[in-house]
Amino acid sequence: MAGMKHKMTAAFAVAIVVFVAVHFVNFPGSVPDFRRASGGGTLLDMTPEFSEDALYARLTGYGAAGRSNYAFRTVTVDVVLPLALLPFLFLWMRRALDRLSLGARPRAVLLAIPVLYVVFDLVENGSLLVLLGNFPVRMHLLSAVLPYLTVIKRTASMLAILGPLMIFAFVLIRTQWARRHVAA
Repeated sequence: MAGMKHKMTAAFAVAIVVFVAVHFVNFPGSVPDFRRASGGGTLLDMTPEFSEDALYARLTGYGAAGRSNYAFRTVTVDVVLPLALLPFLFLWMRRALDRLSLGARPRAVLLAIPVLYVVFDLVENGSLLVLLGNFPVRMHLLSAVLPYLTVIKRTASMLAILGPLMIFAFVLIRTQWARRHVAA
């Protein structure tokens, strides 16, 4: 158990450092760097566009420098970030599941959530690269699918974070309830 705690602490430290750096430190590929290069643009993988016209208006609004920056960050920072988060999210889910008695299938499904987050993030990245690489030519199917990839990715990331919290809360409430009923 001590080894698991050290692994989780190390994974958490790496995840926090990478997350904070990507979102708040200005370096090539970071969110502040993209905002500078795009004239204040918002990343499509942060706020999706469900209309093809709105998506291409945003891509146009980024300008050539913003689109180039976005492509660079998609193959660098936006690959490192989910891969840096994955070990923590997986260990976090595993630690929560160790407190429940679940069958192999439900356990495997819940452990797959952090992996699904990363898979959908990487598929989203590939889709963004195709859109950026073909700009201004419109990729109708990809522009229609992209916002849903983003929503699935976001949902999986939130489940990977909040799922263990809900499990911990459930176990705590169950334990408190059992103690009260044993004492009564």
